[in-house]
Amino acid sequence: MKPRQPSIALASSFLAKLVSRACVAVIFFAAAFSSSAADSTNAYAKWIEPWTERPVTSPALAGVELKLIVSKVQGETNAAAVAAMTPVQRIYLAYHIQVSAAEVATNGSFRSYVVSNTDARTGDVRWLSPNELWQLDQLISILPDDNSQLPPAGNRIVVQFRADGQWHVRVYDGNNLPPEVQGVLSLLARPYGKLF
Repeated sequence: MKPRQPSIALASSFLAKLVSRACVAVIFFAAAFSSSAADSTNAYAKWIEPWTERPVTSPALAGVELKLIVSKVQGETNAAAVAAMTPVQRIYLAYHIQVSAAEVATNGSFRSYVVSNTDARTGDVRWLSPNELWQLDQLISILPDDNSQLPPAGNRIVVQFRADGQWHVRVYDGNNLPPEVQGVLSLLARPYGKLF
């Protein structure tokens, strides 16, 4: 029997870690929904906490420091509906949450991936040109504040960017995106026309 090549073993190992992290993240989302949403500031802080704790580098991008991560979170429901669910219904909900994301490194390399409790897929590494990287920096610098308010559940766009040595997080309504966020998505979607 022929031994596995290192690149295949590394890819399998990375995918396994990605699936494991996806499961943890998605389970967290389901657990977070069970808390009261009476205080919207606390609900916002709790919801974005895992995003602020993301690693600074990505193994898929050769360990180069990340500049930006854009994620689309689908399959959630509002906190009031979750509070009325049985534990079995909450588990069912957790298995239907899906996160599609694109991460961009400081050197212009980027890739997209999709994770859920039942699936994990990753795309090829692509490259932004120096001009596109400059455009991305300009868009990041004018991202509107989200006023620490969560948009409706079901189609949230999370934009994380590195500044001052830490992650800054904005959460937007995927059904009503500001033009600056649409600009980021359009830039990362080239040449395919669609990012998620």
